Amino acid sequence: MSKYFDIQIKDDDLAVSGNQAVIITDLDVIAQDLIHAIRESGYLVEMIAERSDERQKLLLLKIELLAEDDERIVPGTVTITASPDNFTGGRGRWTLHALTYDFGDLALSLEETV
Repeated sequence: MSKYFDIQIKDDDLAVSGNQAVIITDLDVIAQDLIHAIRESGYLVEMIAERSDERQKLLLLKIELLAEDDERIVPGTVTITASPDNFTGGRGRWTLHALTYDFGDLALSLEETV
C-alpha cells in the first residue's frame, strides 16, 4: 500500500492518460514536491545568471538545505553534483541526491525544475 499519492504535473499541466489524471505515489511524489519547492524558491533562476563561483556554491547550498527541510528526507544526505558531460564546466546541469526515510535513494535532475 502506498503512503503518498498525488496527481502528476508534467510541463506545467496535469498529466492525463485517457480521460483520467495520472496518479503518482511515494518516491515520485517526494521528487515532484522537491521540484516544485526548488522551482518556487527561484534559486536555480538566480544561478543561471550568476557568474560568481562563490555565489553559485551558496545557491546550491540553499537548495540542499531546502531539500533537507522536507520531513521525508534524511537530514545530512542531500548532495548536489554537476553533470560530468556539461560543456560549461559543471554549470547548468546538476543532480540532487538524497536518502528518504521510507523509500531509499532519490536522484533528481535539477534541469527539470527550471
